[in-house]
Formats: sequence, C-alpha cells, structure tokens
Amino acid sequence: MSWTADTLEAFKAWLGATTPPADDATLTRALGLALATLETYLDRPLEKAERTQDDYNVGGVILLRAWPVESVATIDAGGVPIAFDPLRLDKRTGRLGVPCWYGATSTKYTGGFEPMPIDLEHALWMIAAALVPAVQSAAGAEAGQPIIRVSTPDVGTVEFARASSSGGAADRLLGATLSPQVESLVQRYRAESVVGGA
Repeated sequence: MSWTADTLEAFKAWLGATTPPADDATLTRALGLALATLETYLDRPLEKAERTQDDYNVGGVILLRAWPVESVATIDAGGVPIAFDPLRLDKRTGRLGVPCWYGATSTKYTGGFEPMPIDLEHALWMIAAALVPAVQSAAGAEAGQPIIRVSTPDVGTVEFARASSSGGAADRLLGATLSPQVESLVQRYRAESVVGGA
C-alpha cells in the first residue's frame, strides 16, 4: 500500500472528517498533493521504494536522494558494474562512498521512509488539511497535474504542470501555504541539509 492509503483513516480521525463534506477520494487526493508538495519543497522523495538514480561526474561519493537507504543493489557505468564497499554507505544520510569515477552512473537501491516519521506525517496532514477546500473546488484535471515548482523559503503557491501547453496559458496555480510550523517540522529533511552537514 501507499502512504496515502495507509494514513487515510488516521488523517480522517485527526481532521475530524466525515463524509460529507470531505469524501475519501478528496482526502486521498489532498494527501497525495501534500506529499508531492513536500517532496518538491524538500527536493527528495519520501516514501520507501526501489529506485534507480542516474548521476554524472561522481567524485568518490554518490548522494542517494531517497534516504534513509535500506540497501544498494548495483552501481553501473554504461552497463559495466562498478565495485563498491557496502560498508561505505551511510544509510541515514544516503552518502555512498564509491571509487572515484568521472562519467555517468546508474545506482539501483531501496530508500525512503516506512513508516513515515511522526513529524513529517504531521506536517503532511497540515498541508493536506489546507488543500482540501482547494481540491474540492479546483478543476480536476489541472489540480491533478504533477507539481513542477514550489517557491522557497516563503512557499505561497504550488505550480502544477499543465496537461497541455497549447495557447501559451499560464500554469494552473493552486494555493498551498506552508506555515512556519510546517517549515520548522520539515527543515531537517531538506536535501541540502545533508549536503551542507546541518
């Protein structure tokens, strides 16, 4: 199951939601948008999954984007396996020490959260709760498009990709406010917090 399905009943209880006014489909969609919003803001995927990450110009360390990392299956360069020492993997931060390699690499690994940490889940619920009215009133097709940008640090709007770029119309914007409380809950999970050592 996905995080949105796993957390739906707990989210409904926290929200005090009944059907109506917010049905399960609306709440599930709001949770999915909240997850996409937060992943965009944090610049990293959150749910645990098997992943493939492509990198270029690896200087002895690969920064795996979905951490914590459970395991690394393979690393290859142009189909040729690169030997690596599993003991050089920092599972908490996703840093993987590899032989110094300059070129394209592809890493297959399993990483992300399962279960979601309590502070992240609470932040996701707060974002989803704020999105519910917009999801109920938004045009379905446009609000369901992938998120392509979240402005930071003052996240006031979420920009969605359009189903069609014809006509040069501006991208659909769906208001999504990240409160200072949400930002304080999630700041340590931002991708650059690992790179910067914070």
